[in-house]
Amino acid sequence: MKATHFSEPAQLIAFVLQKGPEWDPVVVNLLESTWGPLRYKGKLFPFDKTDYYTPEMGDGLFRGVVSFEKCIPPETIAQEKARSNALELTTASSDNSDHRHVNVDIGYMDLDKVVLPSYKRGPFKLYAGGGVWLDMLLTYAKGEFHPTAWAFEDFKRNPYQHDLQLIRERWRKSAK
Repeated sequence: MKATHFSEPAQLIAFVLQKGPEWDPVVVNLLESTWGPLRYKGKLFPFDKTDYYTPEMGDGLFRGVVSFEKCIPPETIAQEKARSNALELTTASSDNSDHRHVNVDIGYMDLDKVVLPSYKRGPFKLYAGGGVWLDMLLTYAKGEFHPTAWAFEDFKRNPYQHDLQLIRERWRKSAK
């Protein structure tokens, strides 16, 4: 029996970590020059439950979610991860410290979940090839996104709930 290849398009999204409570127009421009026009730009929320990025990016960090008009086949997310890393490097300090000014966690949303690729392995991540591991951080059921047990703290609190629901609804409408 011959297997058929089927890939349902997924909504390309990014969780963006930056300084300040307002979207940096330079960051938004970089996102759009890399992946095309934004479909949705969510609210930025304080990223204050961990100091993991403080040594590199400093204090006063905020994270928000955006979606793009672009949809992708999920199996191409590894290429998008490489593009996000290249974008981050363009914002790094030129003093050889390699301190990024923005962290872009590119990923995708389908009807059931939010998945982020990573170059770091983990006990709940699935290997996708090419050094990329897939991390399903949120599942969608009964009208809400629910964090997985292993999700990062901000995903467990999920201040992005409203924005993710709007992104999902706009994507569903555009896909029809």
